[in-house]
Amino acid sequence: MANLSLITAVARGLRKRCPRCGGKGIFRSWGQLKDACPTCGYTFVREEGYWVGAVIVNTAVAMVSFFVLFIGTILLTLPDIPWALLLGIALGSMGLIPVVFYPTSKTLWMSLHVHFNPGADTL
Repeated sequence: MANLSLITAVARGLRKRCPRCGGKGIFRSWGQLKDACPTCGYTFVREEGYWVGAVIVNTAVAMVSFFVLFIGTILLTLPDIPWALLLGIALGSMGLIPVVFYPTSKTLWMSLHVHFNPGADTL
């Protein structure tokens, strides 16, 4: 397999595609991957602890989104900061973004794994 470029890897991950072939339909349900890619057969069954990286990616995206929304709201509303609105934005973003981004964090993590470890296609 040719080495996957970082841009291609990130694009496949963000579009929830197979990290090896870019095929669609790799999710059985919300956040639950099929055992293998229906297009190329790339296996998604991984060792225990593999998905911790996806959790870290998900947490990082949630935190960055929170800080952008938090600081952006403060800067846009200075000098009278609406604290109730800010609390709603904070709670909403930290509650909603990790749930919405969960499947994408899995495919993004796998795509980065394939990019940085091109010879480790299967276990």
